[in-house]
Amino acid sequence: MSAASSSAHAANYVHSSNIVESSLIHKISRWHVNWRTRRQLARLPDFMLQDIGISRIDAEQESRKPFWTE
Repeated sequence: MSAASSSAHAANYVHSSNIVESSLIHKISRWHVNWRTRRQLARLPDFMLQDIGISRIDAEQESRKPFWTE
């Protein structure tokens, strides 16, 4: 393997590991948003749920979903 091809291989590895790291960070960030917003939704009073057009039952069902589901 030549030095140029070795450098190209190393660059591809670094690039692909950055993509994996970036997508993992994005996924964890999305999970945190899901967890936080579902918790907040569960705590809203009925009049606020009514303002946004969501029933108490819908809010409770949404808040029970695991954070990793959309």
